[in-house]
Amino acid sequence: MPRRRKRGSKGKGNAEESGNKPLTPYQGQRRCFGMYRCPECSRSWVSSNSWANHGQKCQQCLINVYPFTQRPLDKPGFMDEVNDESKTHPKELCEKCMALGYYCRRRDPDSGKRRRRRRKKRRSDPSA
Repeated sequence: MPRRRKRGSKGKGNAEESGNKPLTPYQGQRRCFGMYRCPECSRSWVSSNSWANHGQKCQQCLINVYPFTQRPLDKPGFMDEVNDESKTHPKELCEKCMALGYYCRRRDPDSGKRRRRRRKKRRSDPSA
């Protein structure tokens, strides 16, 4: 009998399907909201840059911590101050950023922002 996937999992890249124990509650492919608590210093924090099976380093202890809970980002009004896109993301503490070698949100298909190259406007030639 085939194994059934957990609700909400995408299958591709899922830790359970590869035989590994999942490190995080969320097993999808998209960025989500995570809540963290350091086991060493008990420092807590939240992040809207949380990913399946990737942790973030505690700012005090510098140990990798996995989220104890994760939720989709698409809940309107849910902790808007945390989902603030203008806040800086400490890339040096993010396991996903370090694994990719660049800012992890740049890869997220759900960010809704596409980076376009701006074309320089051509100045009309005054002599023509």
